[in-house]
Amino acid sequence: MQGDPGAYTLVETSDSLAEASRQWAEAAVVGLDTEFVRTNTFFHKLGLIQVSDGRTSWLVDPVAVGDLSPLTEVFRSPGVKVIHSASEDIEVFYRFLGALPEPLFDTQIAGAFAGAGAFLSYQKLVALYLGIELAKEETRTDWMARPLSPAQLAYAAADVAFLIPLHERLRRDLESLGRLSWAVEDSAALLDTSRFEEDAETAYLRVKGAGRLDRRQLAVLRTLAAWREREARRRDLPRSFVLKEDLLLALAARRPKEAEDLRRLPALDPRQASRDGAVWLPLIEEAEGLPEAELPPRIAGKPFSPAARALENRLRERVREKAASLGLAPEILAPRRILDALLRLTAGKSRLPRELQGWRREVIGEELLQETLAARKLS
Repeated sequence: MQGDPGAYTLVETSDSLAEASRQWAEAAVVGLDTEFVRTNTFFHKLGLIQVSDGRTSWLVDPVAVGDLSPLTEVFRSPGVKVIHSASEDIEVFYRFLGALPEPLFDTQIAGAFAGAGAFLSYQKLVALYLGIELAKEETRTDWMARPLSPAQLAYAAADVAFLIPLHERLRRDLESLGRLSWAVEDSAALLDTSRFEEDAETAYLRVKGAGRLDRRQLAVLRTLAAWREREARRRDLPRSFVLKEDLLLALAARRPKEAEDLRRLPALDPRQASRDGAVWLPLIEEAEGLPEAELPPRIAGKPFSPAARALENRLRERVREKAASLGLAPEILAPRRILDALLRLTAGKSRLPRELQGWRREVIGEELLQETLAARKLS
């Protein structure tokens, strides 16, 4: 491990990035991290890229460098790429480079399988495994500001300096537990880029409260949510900046026909209505005119029959027991969304949800599936 975790080499030119990238591409393991801002935009603004080989930390300034393409050579090299809680970092890399850091080892995932706990922060893992307390002062800093302060840069260097020691320790622990393949498999799942390309036409399914709407109201919600998704991307604004969630739901539920109707909505944002109200009304009218056959189905809610509740309790208990025997958090072994998918299995369907394939199939998946199928036969 490098001596001073706050020490770094700042990379500010394309030539120095190209030279450093050649070194990183030859390393057996590299640690990676990003610092970005996404408070007032739809897409990330990349402020810094950190790289470590376990001896030295480099801080790549994307604003100064401009062309980040030399990093693709690193991402495509055979060396392991170590990232903590990699989901958003991967999205940033994919957006800016069109490349993915693989093979990937996510230390948050690995820590969970090693029994450290679910969703632990980098700081907590470093403290737990390496006995080092890291500062948190710069977690809410503006990474797009220039020049970056010495405190910001030191914090960013420390944020990547311990990734390789963590990788070494966690890898040993997981190998002794027979769970290294679990961490590798779940880390690799984060590289699925389909999650970055959300379908505008299904955006309404992610609106909280949509399950309370009838089919006609859902048609309006579907139309408005799709418009919001496209506009948020086009304007590079957060979805709520384009159309607030509570207002979106109110428009779908009330289905106003005229500007005066809009003004009566308790959730109305006058600025958003002034800017886009003239667009919302025709979209609502269009959805209102759809024939019955083209309306979306009601969103299936949680089953509330006594039999379904009993099955749900049995599944959760099985997960808790298995998780306890493995020293894992239940939400790591089988998250709630997976159990909900099992509960909604219909006649003729006996395939495990995708999330219960792989190593989970043998550990808990088949057991849960057979419990579900047996309950369905009795109902």
